[in-house]
Amino acid sequence: MADELERARNREAKLVAVFSAIDARDDAQIALGRALVELRDLGVAQGDLAEMTGLSAREDGAAIRAAKDNTTDTENMATDAADSDTTTAGQTPADTNGDQQH
Repeated sequence: MADELERARNREAKLVAVFSAIDARDDAQIALGRALVELRDLGVAQGDLAEMTGLSAREDGAAIRAAKDNTTDTENMATDAADSDTTTAGQTPADTNGDQQH
């Protein structure tokens, strides 16, 4: 019984480590994509990016998409937060602008 409990705890700890590593990998992918976009904005051609970084065009594209997706998600969250901030206590969004929202 004690062995099973210890094994379950070890499994849980390893799963936490796995999910932490996945989060770190996702963050690194987003940072890579942002850096690649900045290089591209500075005039570095897509083909040169692959040569300079040693990454394939596919890896470059995936990183850039991750950065763009993250920017879109962040903008959506900011818009949602701004919308909820404009709603005063006890009012629905329809009450704040005079129009009913459908």
